[in-house]
Amino acid sequence: MHYQLRLSCFLLIAVFFISCRDKATMPGRAFEGRIVQSISIDASALASKTDSANTPSPFKMPLNMSATITMYVRGDKVACDMGVMGGLISFHSIIDRNARTMTMLMNKHAYVTNLRSLDTMTRKVNDSINAHPDILDSLDKITPKPTGMRKTINGLDCEEYIGTFMGMNTEMWITQDPRLKFYDVIQDAFLGRKRTGEGGLEEMMALMKPISGEGKVPVQMTIMKDGKTFIKSELKEMSEEKVKDEIFEIPKDYEVIKN
Repeated sequence: MHYQLRLSCFLLIAVFFISCRDKATMPGRAFEGRIVQSISIDASALASKTDSANTPSPFKMPLNMSATITMYVRGDKVACDMGVMGGLISFHSIIDRNARTMTMLMNKHAYVTNLRSLDTMTRKVNDSINAHPDILDSLDKITPKPTGMRKTINGLDCEEYIGTFMGMNTEMWITQDPRLKFYDVIQDAFLGRKRTGEGGLEEMMALMKPISGEGKVPVQMTIMKDGKTFIKSELKEMSEEKVKDEIFEIPKDYEVIKN
């Protein structure tokens, strides 16, 4: 049970961090401070309208989840506090670019993952994409495109992007801010610093630059299925402030477990 919880938390953080991959190429001074983002998921939105009493839906009972993510940034480290289901489940993680590690603090344990282990997975993804170049064409078609509409959200100037994928409609309001340069810490930790710009995974990520490159980040994102919201996220706050040392350190009374 504890292993499954740790794995689920790791994957959730990994998806969130890797989605920030290219948000770091815009020039600007190093950012130190805090970013707060909220995410909500309603899996019942995926239930088929054709479900009948004789064919039970896996989402017959609504499956809802909400999370608040608070990120702390300084130098070559990024820390993240995540609270799920109103804080019923919470944990703290630390990304270290130089060591290429991700540490998750839970229940007086520090689970340290060597992110270099992802390099093998990256090579497998590259091989798969290179063997099926049509994947890149499909990704380009479903990537949200700008509409030209603009508005201010939480004090940030945003541009609207929309897209459709497998019957799901995506609306994103994206800002571009030099303070988001710190995301290169996350990018380098997960993918390594030595990248050539070639290979399936890097080509795939390059296609995402219109919505995630050059300091861009979604301030608001809504994914809908048949008019019902499936995923919704919002960047609530971004503030520059001094971050305490202990945010990036393993408490002395925690047992260290290396994965």
